[in-house]
Amino acid sequence: MSRLRSDAPVPEEGVRVRPALEQWAELARSNAEWFREWRFSVGGVPFDVARHEARAAASVVAREYTARLGIGAAEGVDGPVIMTGHQPEFFHPGVWVKHFLMQRVVRETGGTGIDIVVDTDAFESLGVTVPCRGPEVHRCRQELLSGDPRAYYAAAPVPDRRRTRAFCNATRAALATLAMPEATRNLDAFCDALGRAHPPSASVAELITGARRRYEGAWTEYAELPVSALAATLPWRRFAVDIVLEADRFARIHNTELALYRERHRVRSAAQPLPDLRIGESGVELPFWLLGESKRYPVFAHATERGVELWAREEVVAAVPYDAALAAEALGEAGIVLAPRAVTLTMFLRSHVADLFIHGTGGERYDQVTERIVESWWGVRLPPMVVATLSMRLAADVSAVDDDAVAAVARRLHRLTHNPDTALAEMEFASVDEEQRALRLADEKGALVRRLRESGADRAALGARLARVNEELRMLVAPLLETVRRERDLLERLRSDAEVLSDRTYPFFLWSPEEMAEVVR
Repeated sequence: MSRLRSDAPVPEEGVRVRPALEQWAELARSNAEWFREWRFSVGGVPFDVARHEARAAASVVAREYTARLGIGAAEGVDGPVIMTGHQPEFFHPGVWVKHFLMQRVVRETGGTGIDIVVDTDAFESLGVTVPCRGPEVHRCRQELLSGDPRAYYAAAPVPDRRRTRAFCNATRAALATLAMPEATRNLDAFCDALGRAHPPSASVAELITGARRRYEGAWTEYAELPVSALAATLPWRRFAVDIVLEADRFARIHNTELALYRERHRVRSAAQPLPDLRIGESGVELPFWLLGESKRYPVFAHATERGVELWAREEVVAAVPYDAALAAEALGEAGIVLAPRAVTLTMFLRSHVADLFIHGTGGERYDQVTERIVESWWGVRLPPMVVATLSMRLAADVSAVDDDAVAAVARRLHRLTHNPDTALAEMEFASVDEEQRALRLADEKGALVRRLRESGADRAALGARLARVNEELRMLVAPLLETVRRERDLLERLRSDAEVLSDRTYPFFLWSPEEMAEVVR
């Protein structure tokens, strides 16, 4: 069974955390004091008031949402708020482990755990990849639901029960080809949870969240907070208008910090870790999405004499005055929802709600940019976050095949194919005559090679004879060649099988919540 490791390279199997897990509870408590010296306003409200109201709103929305999904959540004491989050998808154990780590810190601190359901993220498809055999070991893909590049999870309809049953049956059939009883039992338990989550779910986000929590059962008791609901609260609108009213300054800070990150880390892609915000004469792209009935759209701010116009879908969707307090009200009255993008989501959560935020390795990368943006935007430093990831594999008895071993056999096969005379000492010939013939051919090959080096040699004739000699030698050592070829094929197949079975990105429900709880114990 995997055990927790701290500050180690990404292990072949196990957990990596930073800093050491034993420090997380104290870090959560000390982070709670971090904000006492912050002296600025957000959306026309002093920060301490904004944070207090944001925490209260997040708590109310999370508990209402969690209760509506039919999931129990423990009442937190006056302890710190521990948070993590991800898109509502079939993520791998490296993401799932964050929820169990959060649960552990909640127990140690008497605090509150809140999982952020990023249901405003793009929803193109929902499915899983699992190992299967047919006849070789490979990956089989099963789709539950397809979406649209502009669609988002909270607006995606729940698939009907027939589709979910077909998805579960197809995934089970794929696993059956490899005879993986434990993974199949876990899948069956999750599919049961998926069926029980069906009735109260109004979107695919709620279905997947509800199923995951039912699958976790008594092992977890944190609350779920969807971004779509958080973005409809007044504290969030205040935060949003703080940026809207100075969109040009925010975009320039955002893009400058991204450029510095790319330079420091030698990142060439303009889309990594995040794309720049567009700045033009017609407006400035905001770090938000406008949530439509079924799709989301980029939003642009255009400054006018009276205030800021918000443009999306090539039309004005709202206009807010320059007065921050009135702007937050106007944004609410416009009846639109501006959902955060990655940077603004964790910027808001880490400053306004959480005492300790648990990131994965991907989130850690872009939040390095977030921290620098906050320093330039508000002139303060965000409290430290913590980072966790996990590698687990399905098959404990996977044969480890060294790449060097495969390469060595491949080199040997190449040598025997092109220089079969070097294999004579390894051969057991069928008769003395056959052995003597092979030795004569090897001597002739040596003589031909020496003559080819002489000045004025008939290279065409000598080369043709050399090719025939080599071919005769290959026929004599054919049994050895075939043995080495089979060894190479076996090693390559074992390496391929190990690669497939050791993939750390298979869906979390192929493992049990008991295993995950044991990992973080």
